[in-house]
Amino acid sequence: MTRSQQIILGLALGFALFLGFLLGLSVSDQWIIVILIALGCGFITRFVLQWFFKRRSHG
Repeated sequence: MTRSQQIILGLALGFALFLGFLLGLSVSDQWIIVILIALGCGFITRFVLQWFFKRRSHG
């Protein structure tokens, strides 16, 4: 993974965690649920971007 891809991945992860945190706050008042939703959004974003970067580098 190149340096620019790492920067894009880091920014996207931060943004996904922030949006997941906001989504979790709108869904539930329990902190554990909020944190789990935010982490879920972060993991989904990470795996999708890594798949995209790998697919793009092989194509």
